[in-house]
Amino acid sequence: MQNRQPGSGARSDKTFRDGINPLARAGRGGEARQEALMNAIRAAHADFGTMQQYDSAEDCLRIVASSGFPDRALDLFRIVRRDTNSTCAATLKKRMRTVVGNIGASYLFVGTSELAALQEVGVAAAHSAPIIVDNGRPWGVLTVHFRQPWEDAEYDPTPMERVAVRFAECFKDGTPEQTPPDCDAGRIAHTPISTRTGPITRSSAAPIPFAGSMLREHRHVCAFFCSATDEYNALMPFICDGLGCGQRAFHVLPERHVDDHVTRPRSAGIDVDAAQRSGQLEIALPQDTYLRTGRFNKEDMLTLIQRVLEDGAALGFPLTRMIAHPETALDSWKSRNDWAEYEMRLNTVLSNFDDPVICTFDVNLLNAALAIDILRTHPVVVMGGALVENSFFTKPEDFLREVTDRTSASQPYRG
Repeated sequence: MQNRQPGSGARSDKTFRDGINPLARAGRGGEARQEALMNAIRAAHADFGTMQQYDSAEDCLRIVASSGFPDRALDLFRIVRRDTNSTCAATLKKRMRTVVGNIGASYLFVGTSELAALQEVGVAAAHSAPIIVDNGRPWGVLTVHFRQPWEDAEYDPTPMERVAVRFAECFKDGTPEQTPPDCDAGRIAHTPISTRTGPITRSSAAPIPFAGSMLREHRHVCAFFCSATDEYNALMPFICDGLGCGQRAFHVLPERHVDDHVTRPRSAGIDVDAAQRSGQLEIALPQDTYLRTGRFNKEDMLTLIQRVLEDGAALGFPLTRMIAHPETALDSWKSRNDWAEYEMRLNTVLSNFDDPVICTFDVNLLNAALAIDILRTHPVVVMGGALVENSFFTKPEDFLREVTDRTSASQPYRG
């Protein structure tokens, strides 16, 4: 169910131990840093790698662990600033992954001195992932490099990014670096971790890579997209990662989009037919969910989502990743107030589950008033392809009081 990974594949362990100038053998980089880097290289089947820590005072990245690079390359990239032509600088700026399958053809590198330097030491492709610690602060960037170029469809970025997530967990609650207890770079176990207090809490929530960051205790997400391309660039790694981990997928979307929706994971190497037969992948239509009573009913929908998540656990799946497109029900909602109340109350329902629920919206189908309510009822949001904490999220009790006080969803207060 995994994509073919580029890279040499048949390297021996000696290649990793005796790579050119690995910082760990020189006593630098720290054991946890070097181990995470080596796990990332193995997970991606890469040839080189670096880990860089963010220096907030100088606003730059500094190499703290490395494997496979000669000194002249390390000297060039030892300090990387935001204006450097590199995948790590791009990742620092946008706080999400940067994947370049052919640096010789990428806008990041063409015509730059960095391109010549990387090609001189045999680098042809690269993948950088942000290391985001518990409070949302960027700790640094993990990068793996390849001797051979590849097509985007050939490469699955998820295994390497799991390593970045696990390494970031070492800094949770300000604890010092330590070697992650599970060095299997190919999976993340869903073990209990402590959570911050807030309007939404849960007792067990291992982080999940999504849209260039991690889902932690807040897992009710509104995701705004302008096109199908933008949407699937963010959703496909999330979907394939969940299916690859043996988790359940429950997706709600209009019937006219189903064929395209299942074609995309199939092209990424997922056995979609087998997943559907086993119940691991279930695709539902709006008329079976949002509109199953003939029109949108918030009480019915809250009950339905709870049942879907409970059914996933009853079927033996460790987690259900739910993605839902509610826009097609827009015309049937009697007012935006019902929808806003539903979304806010859903936060209370989801506080009893670790399962992520992604409410995906085509912004071209939303009016301004509804978009604002959607934004205010979700603790995390995807905008521009990046997952961020939502500063517009409103306390449930305050928002529900406001909804109750509304006299009209569309009446202007001036006219």
